[in-house]
Amino acid sequence: MASWCRKCIYLKPKLEKLAAEFDTKIKFYYVDVNKVSQTLVKRGNISVRLWKDGEMKAEVIGGHKAWLVIEEVREMIQKFV
Repeated sequence: MASWCRKCIYLKPKLEKLAAEFDTKIKFYYVDVNKVSQTLVKRGNISVRLWKDGEMKAEVIGGHKAWLVIEEVREMIQKFV
C-alpha cells in the first residue's frame, strides 16, 4: 500500500474488516511501497496474495473496481483456508 494511493486508502479498511471475519485462520500484512526495496514491489499494481505453508497459493492483482477486489479476496480465502 501507499499513503498517497487513493485505491489503497479505499481498500485498507475494507480488507481490515475482511481480515476480522477470518481472524483465527489468517493474518493480513501490509507492505508500504515507499519503505521497501523497489525490487520487491511492482509499482502501480495493487496485489493481495495468499500464502500457505510458505507457498503462494493465489493472488488478486489490480485496484480496478476496488469493491470487486474485496469479493475476489474473500473467494480466494474461502478456497484455500
